[in-house]
Amino acid sequence: MTGLQQFLWWLLAVTGTVAAVALTVLALVGDLDTADQLASVVGAVVGLIALSVSIYTIIRTQASEHPPVRAQGGSNAAGGSIRNAKARDATSVRVAPDTAGGISAGGGSNAAGGSIDGSSAYKGG
Repeated sequence: MTGLQQFLWWLLAVTGTVAAVALTVLALVGDLDTADQLASVVGAVVGLIALSVSIYTIIRTQASEHPPVRAQGGSNAAGGSIRNAKARDATSVRVAPDTAGGISAGGGSNAAGGSIDGSSAYKGG
């Protein structure tokens, strides 16, 4: 968790605690109708914030769900599952490993983000 995220969580916790205590004191000491109206407004604001956070989370999750997929040198790569794939690289050229992240295959190999079933890979002449 980054420093900003930790700060925001603490800010949220403190703000919620202060609001709960203030509404309780207002209900006990002050006018119950005023406390009821204020609690309704606070509840509506919290609901809108929660809706915004959930929409942001859905959009962010969908964007990061599909990692980049790369295949080179007679290879097979898939973001999902691979079934009965045959990979063969008969060249003698070495393929540099991919360091960009995601799913990658090189040099006559198979790589999948899901399961690999019944596949074979061969490197050589």
